[in-house]
Amino acid sequence: MSLEELQKKREELRAKIGEVKEIREKYNEKTKELKQKRFDLAAQIRKYKQEGVQHKEKRDEINQRVANAKKKRRDLNREYKELKQKADDLRKEIIPEAIPLEVLKRRKQDLEFRQMTHQLSKKEEAALVEELKRLSDEIRQRERLLDETPELKEMIEEKRRAKEKGDKEHQKVQELADQAQDEHLRMIEAFNKADELYKEIRKVQKEYVMARLDADKAHKQLVSYVKEIREVEDQMESIKKEEKAEEIREKRSVIQKKADDVYERFKKGEKLSTEDFMLLQKAGLI
Repeated sequence: MSLEELQKKREELRAKIGEVKEIREKYNEKTKELKQKRFDLAAQIRKYKQEGVQHKEKRDEINQRVANAKKKRRDLNREYKELKQKADDLRKEIIPEAIPLEVLKRRKQDLEFRQMTHQLSKKEEAALVEELKRLSDEIRQRERLLDETPELKEMIEEKRRAKEKGDKEHQKVQELADQAQDEHLRMIEAFNKADELYKEIRKVQKEYVMARLDADKAHKQLVSYVKEIREVEDQMESIKKEEKAEEIREKRSVIQKKADDVYERFKKGEKLSTEDFMLLQKAGLI
């Protein structure tokens, strides 16, 4: 291959090197972006997993409180039933066949509500007023009897307090159960988000590997072109050296021919100039 052909090939290789460098840098930049994206996604996954674990721990803690509150509610309900039974037994001893005071008060409230919310005839109104009066009288008598029977009054009060505590504990159970359910839903939401990000990070990882392989492929191609261009330059250098050596040989041949002519004149005894002697000396003839 001639020097001109080698120069042309070198320029072509330089152009290819420029192209493959751009390709390599493009994929290197892509891998850098994907690596950062993977890092950010991993951080989000850790965040959501941590949130999920926190919600789970809180849910479990609340569920334990729910279990404790349920036990307390059962104990209070049992206490209430026992007190109610005792109160009912004592009331039956004092007032046989009597309707419980709470029932009377509830009936009175129902009738008062009906009186305020229903359109009644005069007859119905009169009957209702009469029934309200009867219930009020019976309630007063029953309350007076309670005042005269401290033991029953105290037992009814204890029963009321036990029911009130049981109702409060029931409300507490409901509130805690709602809180536990809320934490459970938050836990599921956090873990679901982490799972979705896992799917995304797997896609990013696949893209990253492909981009890395493409970048490596471009780099290997670049190394190959660089090696090839060096070989071309070595060939060019070899040709230049050979041309230089040929040029020197040609110059030496011309000098030698001139020196041989001068030497022949010298042997014939002709007069030589200083330049002629220098030429003979240069040619190694004297």
